[in-house]
Amino acid sequence: MQNPSQVWLVTGASGGLGLALVKALLAAGHRVAATTRNADKLAEAVGGSHENLLALTMALTDEADIKRGIAAITERFGRIDITVNNAGYILVGAIEELSDAEIRANFDINVFGMMNVIRAVMPVYRAQKSGRFLNISSISGSVTDPGQAIYSASKAAVIMLTEAVDDEGRDFNVRATAVCPGGLRTSFLGGSARFPEQPIADYASVRQYEENYRRLNQNQSGDPAKAARALITLAAADNPPKRIYLGTDSFAAMERKMGKVAAEMAAWDELSHSTKYEG
Repeated sequence: MQNPSQVWLVTGASGGLGLALVKALLAAGHRVAATTRNADKLAEAVGGSHENLLALTMALTDEADIKRGIAAITERFGRIDITVNNAGYILVGAIEELSDAEIRANFDINVFGMMNVIRAVMPVYRAQKSGRFLNISSISGSVTDPGQAIYSASKAAVIMLTEAVDDEGRDFNVRATAVCPGGLRTSFLGGSARFPEQPIADYASVRQYEENYRRLNQNQSGDPAKAARALITLAAADNPPKRIYLGTDSFAAMERKMGKVAAEMAAWDELSHSTKYEG
């Protein structure tokens, strides 16, 4: 599918994986529309203004703003070939101690923001009879820990929504993959991470997990530049997977999870099969 004139839309390009991907795409000669909080800083990060870069500050929670952004992309570049829904942030905290507002804000960006982009891009894809979505989930969408309930739930939603989009889009040659990275060496667990406004002291395991997160920041095992190159390879696949676990840590964690699920299913198979209607 890949060719030198592809047009990529990358959300969440201010730093981390998104910025690494934008740099790699521009270096490879692709045209890139990138959403960012600060267009000037993005231009500076990629080495100055670039004729193949369209920096957008569209708000992912504002459908009208997204539609304006998509119109600007098609006016500038004529089409969109690949959309990378990368915008998101981690919310750490026990369910009880997180407010409704904190939880909804996380889902607004991680889930509903992604869906807003998909709905706005899909008409373009249908018209041109082609397109790809690479939706950035996380290993946390399949494997969770204390204090990760909300973030994990949002990333699990990304996986299921992506698999459905992949099924729905096949009539017009649109494919979607949920990308589930492990830890990437970025500031994702630092500046963009959010914690409970009113923590409850009784949740000792959650507080320990928060501390582990802070220590892990900028010490993650994954290389964002290599992850960016992996996304470019994935976008070129003739038959892309519905989901991929990116990184040795992510892959190993999912293998362990699959083993546990298989063992649990085997242990409870009799009860599972006991509900068959015998009429």
